[in-house]
Amino acid sequence: MDLNRQPGVALHHQISTLIEDMVASGRLRDGDQLPTEEELRAQYGVSRVTVRRALQSLEERGLLKRQRGRGTYVSAPLRSAPLPMPMESFLATMAERRSRSKPSVKEFGFVPAPADVATALRLEEGTPVLQVVRLRSTGRLPILHSIVHLIEDVGRRFVRADFSRLSLTELLQGQGIRYGRIEMLTRATLADAPLAALLGVPMASALVDVLRIGHDEADRPFEFQRLRGPSDRFHSHVTIRG
Repeated sequence: MDLNRQPGVALHHQISTLIEDMVASGRLRDGDQLPTEEELRAQYGVSRVTVRRALQSLEERGLLKRQRGRGTYVSAPLRSAPLPMPMESFLATMAERRSRSKPSVKEFGFVPAPADVATALRLEEGTPVLQVVRLRSTGRLPILHSIVHLIEDVGRRFVRADFSRLSLTELLQGQGIRYGRIEMLTRATLADAPLAALLGVPMASALVDVLRIGHDEADRPFEFQRLRGPSDRFHSHVTIRG
C-alpha cells in the first residue's frame, strides 16, 4: 500500500505496522527473510533512516532478528493469550451487534486460497475457497469491512443473495453446521487506499483488525474471516466478573 505522507503520520511507524501485519496474517512467516534496507527504501519511497527506524522498532519488540552480513529475518510469530468465552455468549453478542447494521455484498466468488487463508484452514495454497467481501453500515455510515473465506464444500451451499439477507452464523445454522470452536486475534492495522475509500476514512488511518477462524464440531477449520473498522465505529465491550 502507499504511505500516508500527510504531516503528523510517522512514515517509520506506518512501515513497521505494515510489516507486522504481514507477519500476523501469515504472508511473512517465522524464519522468512525481509527485503534489504535498500529494497524497502525504494519500495516505500523513503530514506534509509526511516527504514532503519521501522526495523529497529520491530527488532526491539522481538518480531525481527537482524544478522550482520546476512539480512533481517522474522524471528517469531505473533503470540496471544487465550481468553476463553462460552460459545453461546459470544454468538449472542455478535447477533446483537449485527442487528444494528446492514450488510452489502461487494464481492462473491471462488478464488485460490492465499497463503494466510490456506494456513488457517489447513489447505494447500491455491485450493479453491469461497470469498465473500461485505461492508456493514449504520444508515450511510460504514462501520465494518469483512472478508470471509469458506472451505469449498461449505461455500458451495450458498449463493450471493444469502449474504445480503442473513448473517454467516444464521446461514451456517440453516445448513446444520455448528461452531465447535472459534479462535480470534484482535490487533491494529492501517487503512490502505481502497479500504480507506470504502470506510470513508483517511488513508493510513488506524483500524481495529480482527482475524477469526471458525472450527466445526469435529474441530475442522472451515471459516477464516478478517474484519476491519475504525475504532470509533467498531469496538468490543467486555465485562469480566469475579
